[in-house]
Amino acid sequence: MSETVRYRRLDAECARLVLRGQDRVRFLSGMATCDVKGLAPGSGAYGALLTVKGKVVSDFIVSNRGGIDLLLIVSAKAAAKVCESLDRYIIVDDAVISDESSALAHLGVYGLSALALLTDQADASLEPYHHRESQGVLILATRELGPASFQVIGPAEAVSAIEHKLTQAGARPMSVDEAEVLRVEAGRPRFAIDFDEERLPQEAALDDALCFTKGCFLGQEVVVRLRDRGQLNRRLVGLRLRGERLPSPHSKLSHPSRPVAGELTSVVHSPRLGHIALGYVHRSLWEPGTELTVTDADGNPLACSAVVTALPFAAA
Repeated sequence: MSETVRYRRLDAECARLVLRGQDRVRFLSGMATCDVKGLAPGSGAYGALLTVKGKVVSDFIVSNRGGIDLLLIVSAKAAAKVCESLDRYIIVDDAVISDESSALAHLGVYGLSALALLTDQADASLEPYHHRESQGVLILATRELGPASFQVIGPAEAVSAIEHKLTQAGARPMSVDEAEVLRVEAGRPRFAIDFDEERLPQEAALDDALCFTKGCFLGQEVVVRLRDRGQLNRRLVGLRLRGERLPSPHSKLSHPSRPVAGELTSVVHSPRLGHIALGYVHRSLWEPGTELTVTDADGNPLACSAVVTALPFAAA
């Protein structure tokens, strides 16, 4: 059962923030792009924190741990900014945000039989971003490397015991490079690589982080205006690369109709799909099937072209 299961430590890559206080749900609901008030205990959501101008501070996963707190999983590179941004708006609310990364260990587990192995239940299932408590840890269904992605969070000793159990059952460690390939195949943008605080959520293809029926949230006016008026100029898309050499991230994209057509952000070689990338493309050229030329920073063509592809990538 476990030969396809892989695992990797996420302690340094992700931060584990905790929001406590009587007003924690109401407060975060007014800040986040996802529906926080609608989360029952044991459930969660994928969302984002924006600036008043609608730019992305960070994406995150929020989990409702019942009457205890709300757990937020964010990129470690964005953790300080997220805490600072939330603190700025806590005025009279009974809510306190703290970074508890050092107290909670973090493990990613991947594969079709991963959840069955983690829970010792062959028929175990979890809805996306829902979690369950087992063996002293929280087991969370995520999507960062595709549908069969799970994260285990808890005290270091308990998480280490889970890791040992996985190893004994035949699960194998996953390298950073292997994880990066799966992330790009799944079309999941990553903070500080595919987007930063200069991007709007729709630009960064964070559509599944946006809920338009939950009520007001910080930056909502800009996000709704983009949705209603269709004024988005560029968007993160999938790109199949044609050429022997893998171009570097930040290589430019060109087209006869638009010399400055976009830019690559994540570039990998997939054993399953060949050379693929994520990158930003102008609205006039982002339809699947459009072929673009890859150039260097000065606009000089490289021996490579890029074909716009729908995300997630499908087998060729």
